[in-house]
Amino acid sequence: MEVDALALSLAYQLGTNAAFLFLAAVGLIIVLGMMNIINLAHGELMMIGAYIATITHHAGLPFPLAVVASFFGVAIFGAALELTIVRRFYGRELGALVVTWGISLILGQGTFLVFGPFMPAIKIPGGSYSYGSFSYSHYWLVLIGISIALIFALYWLYRYTNYGLQARATMQNSEMAKALGVPTSRIYTLTFSLGAGLAGLSGALLAPTSTIAPFMGQQFVAPAFITVVVGGATNVISGAVGSSLILSAVKTPIGMALGAFSGTVALLVAALIIIRIMPNGISFTIQKFLDSRRNR
Repeated sequence: MEVDALALSLAYQLGTNAAFLFLAAVGLIIVLGMMNIINLAHGELMMIGAYIATITHHAGLPFPLAVVASFFGVAIFGAALELTIVRRFYGRELGALVVTWGISLILGQGTFLVFGPFMPAIKIPGGSYSYGSFSYSHYWLVLIGISIALIFALYWLYRYTNYGLQARATMQNSEMAKALGVPTSRIYTLTFSLGAGLAGLSGALLAPTSTIAPFMGQQFVAPAFITVVVGGATNVISGAVGSSLILSAVKTPIGMALGAFSGTVALLVAALIIIRIMPNGISFTIQKFLDSRRNR
């Protein structure tokens, strides 16, 4: 029984680590992959999502509806950012990097001045299940399920909708897409709004597991950027999924055996090795393999 319990715990930790990395990175990798914008305000967008969920939930809104409100609230805020600031820096990657960093500072300090250093915590929904000497949070199992649902939803969005077709065309060659009648400006606005909304959604979902504070987004930035860089931007879905699973597969067993710090160090070392072997990311390697199979 103890061996079965250990195997189940390993699978659970693998799933929770992968879900955390995916949720932290999904909004960032969409903006980078589709728009070639490195959004340094990504952590603050997650923070805004957590704040919206916290405020609305404590005002009486059920937590699932508070999460939905966070998605739409941050998506609208992201669209406003794109329309007023971000679109002025397309094709100027360094300028976009600096301006989004400035936005992150304004959002963090502004939130601190308005709401103070902390917000009331959100109680983790659900209970826990015990098997052997290990316990499993129902909420983290829900987060794993939500992550899987998001993967399929994004695949459907980019594969089978008109927006997805136009977004992929814009990503590959924006000038040609515009010449063919694709409203590239609107596609950029929708894409940045979607990426921001997913950041807000992730922040809201992770809010019960975190301390709600103005600078809480910083704890998500490093894992998100590591996941995005390792995944690559060739295919946003396969990049986020592949990177999350591989990094989690490295971090989980080492973390269980040697402690959380050792697991984090192992994740960083694995990221360096993967980037050295696959400098364009996991998604580029996957796409290259699939293309070679089609050309046979």
